[in-house]
Amino acid sequence: MRFQVKTWRRSCDGDEQIKVTKAVFTSVAFDNGSRPGLLPTG
Repeated sequence: MRFQVKTWRRSCDGDEQIKVTKAVFTSVAFDNGSRPGLLPTG
C-alpha cells in the first residue's frame, strides 16, 4: 500500500500557498516468517 502526503503553508496575512514538503510512504505487512505478505482485509 502506498500513499502520498503533501504539506502546504499559507501566510497569516494572505492567501498565497507554498508547498513545503511531500513524501510517498509504503506500508508492507510481514508474516510470521518475516517475509512480505498480504495486508489483512476488512
